[in-house]
Amino acid sequence: MAIEKIYNAIKRLPPAEREKLRHLLDNEDSNNENTKAFERAAGSWTDFDADGFIEEIYHRRNSAGRTGPEEW
Repeated sequence: MAIEKIYNAIKRLPPAEREKLRHLLDNEDSNNENTKAFERAAGSWTDFDADGFIEEIYHRRNSAGRTGPEEW
C-alpha cells in the first residue's frame, strides 16, 4: 500500500520534478559506491609520514629555485 501511494504521488509530479527525483536517486546509488570505496581505502597509507610530507612542502616552497606565478 505505501509503495502504491508513493508511486501515485510520483506520477502526479510534473515531468521536471520527476527528472530531478530520478537524478537524486541515481546520485544516491553512486554516492553509496563512492563512500564504500573511500572506506575501503581509509587507513591504507599506514606508513605515510604526514609530518615529513608537510616539512617537504615548506622546504620546496622556500627553496631558491621555486618560480612564482609572475614567471609562468
